Amino acid sequence: MSSHLMETPLITASELIQSSIEILQKQGQTDKTALDSLRLAQKVLQGLDPYLDASSTEGPKGLKALIEETDKHDYDTAYKNKQLSFPVSAKWSAGAYEGNFIAMIAKAIKAKRVLEVGMFTGTTTLAVADVLPKEGGKIIALELDAYLRELANPFFERAGVKERVDVRIGKAMDSIQEMIKAKEDPFDLIFIDADKGAYQQYYDVIMDNGLLRKGGVLLVDNVLYKASPFVPELQQATPEQLKTAIQFENGKALAAFNKFVRQDDRVDVTILPVRDGVSWIQYKG
Repeated sequence: MSSHLMETPLITASELIQSSIEILQKQGQTDKTALDSLRLAQKVLQGLDPYLDASSTEGPKGLKALIEETDKHDYDTAYKNKQLSFPVSAKWSAGAYEGNFIAMIAKAIKAKRVLEVGMFTGTTTLAVADVLPKEGGKIIALELDAYLRELANPFFERAGVKERVDVRIGKAMDSIQEMIKAKEDPFDLIFIDADKGAYQQYYDVIMDNGLLRKGGVLLVDNVLYKASPFVPELQQATPEQLKTAIQFENGKALAAFNKFVRQDDRVDVTILPVRDGVSWIQYKG
């Protein structure tokens, strides 16, 4: 299943190496040993994610078809037709490897109630729903645009998980506040993959209002954000397209978020280098 669309620290490093190779060649510095070493390093960086995909379980039926649709879908036309609130990219998808990783955690902790803040095309939603108990299992996925729910629903149906998926449309924070007001039961597992600048707000409202049960797990995506939280010097780096690809305000926000969570005595946290970085946050209980 496709992983070539993912944006990760590995891709950032690979692009920097490619830029260095091109600069050396233009300057006539073509020492074969040095260039071969750079190309070998690039091969390591470019080869890891495909190898992880190939060596890991593919996941539930229907997931491959949804990922293929995610990769090829015409989001630009949907945005022009005002069916999407802002431009989106297939690169935002967690893909099979990460989606299945989240699902394995849900299965390992015997989760029944799962909250997903930011669904996009529903690849993670489908993978998680597949491992939830048929009786009483539910994943509530928050998504801004109804267009994406309509895109995902046929794939949920074909995979046999639609009854365990509840997609709620609107601003994620508004939906969360409605849950609090309705005094909904706490969740066993929460996965955040939404607007990066709002991560701390989501974290605060979840932790301060009992949405995550004691002993529950909060997973947060993109916490290594293309390497920018731990290599701020990338902002001064070449090539120029790398600067364009990395939204450095997101990197700063995620660096601050990571530091904040590390200092929160209510939780234990480990950052895992899964794709673009996933924080495993365990609510002490």
